[in-house]
Amino acid sequence: MAQLPWPSGSTLLFALNHLHLRTYIAFRLVGHRLVTAATTLPGWPDWGRALALTTAFSAVVLPLGLLGHWLTLTLAPLSSLGSLKLALRVFLAPALLEEGFWRVLLLPHKTERISDRRRWILALLVLVLFVLMHLFSSFTVYPNGFPTFTQPLFLLSAALLGLVCTLAYWQSGSVWVSVAIHWVVVFTWLMFFGGYGQLQLT
Repeated sequence: MAQLPWPSGSTLLFALNHLHLRTYIAFRLVGHRLVTAATTLPGWPDWGRALALTTAFSAVVLPLGLLGHWLTLTLAPLSSLGSLKLALRVFLAPALLEEGFWRVLLLPHKTERISDRRRWILALLVLVLFVLMHLFSSFTVYPNGFPTFTQPLFLLSAALLGLVCTLAYWQSGSVWVSVAIHWVVVFTWLMFFGGYGQLQLT
């Protein structure tokens, strides 16, 4: 059997230098995205578009959820202090954590030079993974999400929320807009539409 030639020292050195360069670029890109998204302060037009997107989201999801009995007008059994704790908890996770990862880290910032076609291809790929993440987590790390996270209406709502947050993030360049949308939607669901009981939160 013929043996494959062992890479020469210069070839290995070139490969290591290339890997080092790619790693450096990746870290610079991640740093740029995090810092830029966090330090870009949204203006009133950005909040206005966020409100319009959230309203459009609600106009689709609320009727479907109520008619499909996934959403129910049920107030979470919490005191005022418990409600504040829930609001903070939702702000940190999923809102801030998921937006920081799925929107900021994985998607190009509006300041990056990239074609619209490639931008949308990346966005759709990330959106699919975002939805599948909820489905997968209900079978693994977050069993309280089962069976809610496997319901078609929930998965549709997650996809629409991801799309709305993506559009808001791209338009504003600020992670705080998409975090606010994510926070309002999830907190409202947990607090007023039966989500607290569905996820068996304590």
